[in-house]
Amino acid sequence: MKIIYFALIALGFAFTSFAQSTNDVGKIALSVVMPENVDGLDVSQLSKLETKIYQIVTVSGLAASGYNNNFVIYPKFAIYESNIVEGGMQNITVVTAELSLFIKQVDNNLLFSTISKQLKGSGSNKELAITNAISKIPTSDSEFKTFIENGKTKIIQYYETKCVDIIKKSDSYIKMQQYDQALGLLMTVPEEVSSCYNQIQDKAIEVYKAYQTQKCAELIQKAKTSLAANDYVGALNILSEIDPSASCFNEAQTLAKTAETKVDAEEKKQWDFQMKQYNDAVSLEKQRVEAIKEIAVSYYKSQPTTVNYNYIVK
Repeated sequence: MKIIYFALIALGFAFTSFAQSTNDVGKIALSVVMPENVDGLDVSQLSKLETKIYQIVTVSGLAASGYNNNFVIYPKFAIYESNIVEGGMQNITVVTAELSLFIKQVDNNLLFSTISKQLKGSGSNKELAITNAISKIPTSDSEFKTFIENGKTKIIQYYETKCVDIIKKSDSYIKMQQYDQALGLLMTVPEEVSSCYNQIQDKAIEVYKAYQTQKCAELIQKAKTSLAANDYVGALNILSEIDPSASCFNEAQTLAKTAETKVDAEEKKQWDFQMKQYNDAVSLEKQRVEAIKEIAVSYYKSQPTTVNYNYIVK
């Protein structure tokens, strides 16, 4: 009997491939982690297994990719039996397998939820029997939903207990003027963590305003360079990134008035609309939140997350 295992551990081969988007910020997400190859499963079978896991996650209402990849879901697939049954026109191969799924927090190596399901598959050969077994994984099964829900509950509990620590750690980044890192950390807290999320949002706005002050000189210089090159639209685009709370906002408005006279009516209309948004407290808050999300995602894109595997054949 051959059993095929793959598991997430601290040492082994590193694989990284996750989508990152502002849509993921503020949501509980489980990044699906798969190895590049497993002895006994071909590329097509691994792909089918990955698709099934994505479906299990999304059917349960969670995103199947996280922008910071701190919480992952990964499988262990074991083939326990492979028997040939003599039939009429041709023999049939029957396999008995087990799929186990694990939800884990990568940073602290904490296991939050597990489940195992026995599978059976049949086909004219072993490869087809394994493929058949994978195709039978019941993605809408209530036990899988409970497994995901248990993981989600523990993720929320984790953030509830770590809320104060996360804010304190962000303060340490602020003191070092590492504002993008502070925002990246704060934006890992999901909206579902009601006891903490409002505090996190307030702190994030505070950090963003400090970030804007830090970026002032850089953005003003870029805008001046664009104006010197007669790129007036480019200058307005750069100046639109400067928040009204920034120390250089008045200077930005002065430069914008120069650029405004050099652009066509449609471009001037877009700039005026942007300025109107700044004068609307609700719209301004929404813009700040979206900008914060973009900074957070950009930070994590610059910090590649690797997940390490150890491949064991018994």
